[in-house]
Amino acid sequence: MKTKVLVVPVYQKHWLWFTFSEATAAEAAAERAVHWTQGGSLPEKAQLLGKEISYKFNAATQKQWKAMQAAEEGSFRNRLYKLARWVLSQEDPTETFLKQLPRQPGELEVIHPASVKERLVRRRMRRMAQAQEAFHNRRILGWALATIPQLPLVLTPLPNVTLYYTAYKMVSHYQAVQGCRTLRAAFDRYDQEELERARERERGHGHGHGRGPLCFLPLPWLWGGGGGRAGSAGAAAAGTRGAAASAGGGGAGAVVAPHFSSCRRLDKVVKPLDRWETPLDDDRAAQLRDIFAPPAGPKTKTATTTATSKQQQQGKGEAPQQQEGAGDADSGLGPEALPELVARLRRKVLEGAAAGAQGKKRA
Repeated sequence: MKTKVLVVPVYQKHWLWFTFSEATAAEAAAERAVHWTQGGSLPEKAQLLGKEISYKFNAATQKQWKAMQAAEEGSFRNRLYKLARWVLSQEDPTETFLKQLPRQPGELEVIHPASVKERLVRRRMRRMAQAQEAFHNRRILGWALATIPQLPLVLTPLPNVTLYYTAYKMVSHYQAVQGCRTLRAAFDRYDQEELERARERERGHGHGHGRGPLCFLPLPWLWGGGGGRAGSAGAAAAGTRGAAASAGGGGAGAVVAPHFSSCRRLDKVVKPLDRWETPLDDDRAAQLRDIFAPPAGPKTKTATTTATSKQQQQGKGEAPQQQEGAGDADSGLGPEALPELVARLRRKVLEGAAAGAQGKKRA
């Protein structure tokens, strides 16, 4: 299954990281059909069991979410749905991105604007993963400590909404930590492959250097193809490359290195240089959704156009349809959640800038 990471500059130095997977229904069904007892070893069985539990939990969660979404207006389930939607709308988009990252992606592709250098994307992605892992580890500890005084509420017949919220935040931060570890493992694999390429280039440039006329003689020990110390060194290097390849592609716990690709269409829509002055608006976010989303039918396109026109007529920051998509954004449905996440990050950045300006005025 191919996992794509989209890099979207929203405003100044604030970027939106968004991930979605490209998998057909047959691939998803084949992956879910593997039972945990079919694992060859104990770690593989544990991994398959974890996937099976995750699938069942996600299916039950989606079923409950749809039931709350279809509840009558003013009922208890409808109020819970509105509360859950508000909680999801307050979540950091970076945390949402880390939660959606699969633990072992089959292929990881990072798509960035063509005018943004790949080196800058790699550096910011590394630093984000390191900083977020430390941050979410602290939050896990804090929410775990907050759960302890609420445990007696389990024995009461009252609704344990606060306990559920605390448990949700703890699990959410744990999933974000797992996403950080996936990125770190992917970049470790990337560094390992780059080191192997550098060593191969050094060995290639070193052939024939400093040997004089002997470099033209077909002597095996000069080229590392036969016996002697050079041959042993070449065999050791080949063994190292083989071990690295087996660690990256064959093992059950292997994480592939990320592949970076620039996109001119993304650069044309986002315009990273303009984002230093003005934030990314909803129209451009909708264009991104249309670019990366799978082709939809005419009814879906008509409904999307109608929702966009209503939003422009109302002149509000978010339309009701967009608010309702807050839950879908965290369900990992795909690029359809891009406008909502862009609006969420833009609102967070602008509110933070306004609060900072007020603090400076008071000082």
